Amino acid sequence: MAASAKRRLLREFPSALIDDAGCVFIGAGVSMGAGYPSWATLLREIGDELGVRSTDVHDLSALAQWSIQESGGATRVRSVIKEQIGVDHPVPSVLETIARLPTRHIWTTNYDRLIERAFASIRRPLDVVSAASDLALRITPGATRLYKMHGSIDRLDDVVISTDDYELFRKRRGAFLPLLQAHLTSMSMLFVGLSLTDPNIRHVLSLMRESFTEAPPEHFAIVRPPQREDFDTEAEHAARLAQHKLWAKDLRRYGLVAVEIDSYDEVPDLLQEIEREVAAHRVWVSGSWPLDDAGTEAARSYETASRIGREIAKLGRTLVSGSGFLVGPASIAGFLDQMREAGTWDVERRLIARPFPQPFGKGKADKDQWTSLRQELSRLSGVVVFVGGQKPGGVADGVLEEAKLAENAGCFLLPVGATGGAAAQISAGLLGSTLVAKGANAIRPTDQELAALSEPTASPKELARIVSEILKRVGPIKG
Repeated sequence: MAASAKRRLLREFPSALIDDAGCVFIGAGVSMGAGYPSWATLLREIGDELGVRSTDVHDLSALAQWSIQESGGATRVRSVIKEQIGVDHPVPSVLETIARLPTRHIWTTNYDRLIERAFASIRRPLDVVSAASDLALRITPGATRLYKMHGSIDRLDDVVISTDDYELFRKRRGAFLPLLQAHLTSMSMLFVGLSLTDPNIRHVLSLMRESFTEAPPEHFAIVRPPQREDFDTEAEHAARLAQHKLWAKDLRRYGLVAVEIDSYDEVPDLLQEIEREVAAHRVWVSGSWPLDDAGTEAARSYETASRIGREIAKLGRTLVSGSGFLVGPASIAGFLDQMREAGTWDVERRLIARPFPQPFGKGKADKDQWTSLRQELSRLSGVVVFVGGQKPGGVADGVLEEAKLAENAGCFLLPVGATGGAAAQISAGLLGSTLVAKGANAIRPTDQELAALSEPTASPKELARIVSEILKRVGPIKG
């Protein structure tokens, strides 16, 4: 069951992300993994002051409510939150990966700024919505929206923590609910850091149940069953494990598929697998040819790249391009022609371009910037098709660098050797190599396929057909 749930996650959620229909919900477990306290730890001092152990209280929001009642205000509770949550812990790799995923919507009940800092580190725009009034603000073009539905450390006077806050949520922060319910209706949501004991999560689940009494849409939750080392006694572990199993089954009522892991250390790897599956939908056509060479070889490379662009569009994949001389524009032109002919209107979603700044006159190329762009293109792509790769006076060393970076990133290398230049050199290096050529972990064509793609008499149409067949074989997880 665990393997089946994981496979469903890796098949369906990346597809939802590619279709702009995937969103993420960040729970308390992610913040705890970064060094922030659990709810019970956060309110330990509050409980001690009241003569109650926070670990013995099932409803921790009630503990905050009792403190407010006893002290006559929320100042003490807010001071504890500021002291414990206001510090900056290192951003975990889980959030670094999430910040790179193509999602436009992230929900969280956490107060900290880990998500904001993860996005800032890669200079990706993020609109933070931490109060109901923020929902009326115009969205920044291209930005992901972060819905901090229970408030933020930046606005302590507006956080949800006490029983009153939960009971009056609809009155004070009710504008969040229709949007959350709309996302739960129309999107696939991945819950990361879901906790059985988190009162915030119980609130969200109740909203899901309220929205769908029957046949709820399917979402995913990465959860860790209680482990023996978490408890002092075998009996305590057995009791909590039984409780967890019942809870995991109960999640189905909310449309949640529980993807169980043995350790939180597995979460970064699982999210990186999701990122790789997203990349598997993307095909980078790499290559170049001098514009002042208008001979038959240049024409052959142009037509081949154009036809490959068409095949990528037919397969429903995303085209990635660095817009190199001749080859890049050719693949884009073929890709767009096929999409127009097919009546496809999602060009902005399925074309990723990172043009290389070109020096003119006496200017010199910024090699470091080019390498950085090549690394980004390698990370974004699952397959790299090499066409041509020639510069005035010889083989384009930049295309060779792209091949090396793509190999390091785990991309599938697909050189069309018949187009000459770097593609021919890359093909020769792969032929007979020890790199895996078959199965789920293949990162190169078989020797037979490499030979067919290097056949001098093969037409651009035939070369594009072979590339298409290989792309079908090494595509995203199916079935």
